[in-house]
Amino acid sequence: MRDEVILKLDQNPDYYIFMREKPIWHRELTFHPEELDNFISDYKIKRRKRVVDRLEDLSLMVTLAKELM
Repeated sequence: MRDEVILKLDQNPDYYIFMREKPIWHRELTFHPEELDNFISDYKIKRRKRVVDRLEDLSLMVTLAKELM
């Protein structure tokens, strides 16, 4: 893998865990380092790390709190 890809992956240790779960990404990033943005997008979708997902989770928590009161 290229150095710039490894440096980007080192920023978040969870990227490596995700890559172990989806080994196709290791092969893809090795041969096509320009796919790094797609890897990060897939990571955010699968791990629910997008802003939309966080807002949805917050909305669910508020709804739950209202129902408990």
